[in-house]
Amino acid sequence: MAKDGSVAPKERVNIVYKPSMGDAKEEVELPLKLLVLGDFTQREDDRMVEDRAPINIDKDNFNDVLKAQNISLDINVPNKLIDGDDEMAVNLKFEKLKDFSPDAITANVPELQKLMNLRDTLKALKGPLANVPEFRKKLQELIADDGARERLLKELGIDS
Repeated sequence: MAKDGSVAPKERVNIVYKPSMGDAKEEVELPLKLLVLGDFTQREDDRMVEDRAPINIDKDNFNDVLKAQNISLDINVPNKLIDGDDEMAVNLKFEKLKDFSPDAITANVPELQKLMNLRDTLKALKGPLANVPEFRKKLQELIADDGARERLLKELGIDS
């Protein structure tokens, strides 16, 4: 440990230098510094690795650095919302760590956002009316029927 008496959290890596030459008895705590190299932007960069400046990242500037990197993902994924082998184009932009969460991803995909809006609407309906068995049965029939579901979405003002 350092002489100033600072105590690092257990989960942090502590590196202590103990000199073994001469009469030196002082232990020096060395900081843990990492350099991570990788192709994180998925874009070509013609500069040599030696010419690229390292980017200092810490817990306070992580989101700013992520936004400055302009990281995005354009991908075609199997469309599980409809029957068939169709694919859906998904365009995601990552500007902060929370953009990797499922809620943020569904908010950026219009088709999934429509489903989440429908889900929220149905959850709001479910509360007071869920105890009425006839209403619940009728609602399940509406959801099971594609045509009726489209009409319900139109009535609720949700574009399908």
